[in-house]
Amino acid sequence: MFLNIGFCYEWWNSQYGLRFGKEFHFDQDRKIAQLLFMDQAMRKRFPWSNELMPEMQNISDINMNIEPFGHRFVPALFGCEVAYSDANSPWAVEHILTPAEIETMPFWTMDEFSRDEKVKTIAEQTSYVRQKYGRCSSQQNLGSVINTAIYLRGMELFTDFFEQPELVHRLYALITNRMMLAYEYCSQLDGKPADTGVGNCSVCMLSPQIYQDFNRKYDMQIMELARSKGVCFGIHQDSDVTSFIDAYRPFDYLFGFDIGFDTNIALFRKAFPRIPLNICLYTSFLNDRTPGEIEKDILKLAVDGGDPDLTGFTCVDIDSNVPDEKVTALCEAVRSVWS
Repeated sequence: MFLNIGFCYEWWNSQYGLRFGKEFHFDQDRKIAQLLFMDQAMRKRFPWSNELMPEMQNISDINMNIEPFGHRFVPALFGCEVAYSDANSPWAVEHILTPAEIETMPFWTMDEFSRDEKVKTIAEQTSYVRQKYGRCSSQQNLGSVINTAIYLRGMELFTDFFEQPELVHRLYALITNRMMLAYEYCSQLDGKPADTGVGNCSVCMLSPQIYQDFNRKYDMQIMELARSKGVCFGIHQDSDVTSFIDAYRPFDYLFGFDIGFDTNIALFRKAFPRIPLNICLYTSFLNDRTPGEIEKDILKLAVDGGDPDLTGFTCVDIDSNVPDEKVTALCEAVRSVWS
């Protein structure tokens, strides 16, 4: 059983005055120095964190991953502006495409993809970090078709499912094309493929039937890409997945699944008995409970998750509204389950 804890940029900004604006994402030397400081600050403030993760004593211990556009690289490829602030992760600004623009938009080749300015930025930063520090991963967070589609159609997407279904499929195919090119390009840049997956954060806005009719086949294309490369594929849906269990059953090449703690964990585990399961906790999980209630609910979730070698917890968006004692209570609760 594992526990992955992380604090959002707002927490670091309010507690330590750190800034996470555009300079942080584009100045790799500053980013590396700040990551080292963050690691040491967390260990000093929460000594128990030494049990959770290896210490980053120097730059060779840092996960050297280039993400100048945060998790919004794919929307940026479609013209979305990526905005930055000192206390938030980068976000994409809607860039609404008309039906005519979607219908006439071409699918990219690798040559066209590599000429994009955002892609050149990834290549340049990767080259700089690799030359200076010896290693670097250029792989980007691919998101998913729906996450990107919402930036390109806004709330119209949800009427498109009923009024213009072929338009949705066209848009999804265009997005998948650039997702797969991004993966292939970064694999070439790194000299090897990396584990990948889809981030279905917005799937909770759909019915299971719409997911099956529209989204699933595109998610499965990413799964098949991973299978062809011999790397791991996972799904992230940090919300209640209970009603989507049947929709996800056809995924037969799964190496991990992130689900919200409000999922019927026992039912999910019955459907996927051998899949590593990461139970995602929200800050509300901590704020709405006393330390005793945290321990009680973690124990129940762990029992429902079954095999402790295949079950873990993640709470990575802790903000400044969560008191330290609640974070410590979470760690102690998981540690008690371990023992």
